[in-house]
Amino acid sequence: MKKYAVITGSFDPVTTGHEHLVKRAGEIFEKVVVLVCCNFEKEYLFSFDERVEITKEAFHDFSNVTVERWDTWLYEWLLNHPDAVIVKGVRNSRDLEYEREMAKFNYEKSGSPTVFLTPNNDFLDISSTKVRRLLTEKGEWKKFVPQNAQKIVEKFYAEK
Repeated sequence: MKKYAVITGSFDPVTTGHEHLVKRAGEIFEKVVVLVCCNFEKEYLFSFDERVEITKEAFHDFSNVTVERWDTWLYEWLLNHPDAVIVKGVRNSRDLEYEREMAKFNYEKSGSPTVFLTPNNDFLDISSTKVRRLLTEKGEWKKFVPQNAQKIVEKFYAEK
């Protein structure tokens, strides 16, 4: 029996869409691990350490959520956590196609299944890319970032 969820992402930065996904997973599973990962093909606005700190701040009030960092293949983490189920949010068909391929890969390597959750309509158009664009263009980004994380995002962005 799988006991807890793992939600992975680069979280550059964490968004209210991520927060929504974590809340929903927390209603299904006793425990949720938010795993901040590093995709070496991406360029990030925030450093790995900053992304971990921002994400920890976003979820510090969630009693059943922990935040960890991981900088290699997800399946390697899963091999050490066999009771975990991968939970991925899918907003559209493009997300689904990509996540389906990743789910197949991770299942073949670790035996861990993936569960897909679709967001409520309020979260369909939220992405870290959108938040980064709003930050750089001095737009209204705060409504797309969890309230607990807004001050630290502002602080780290001001230091850039």
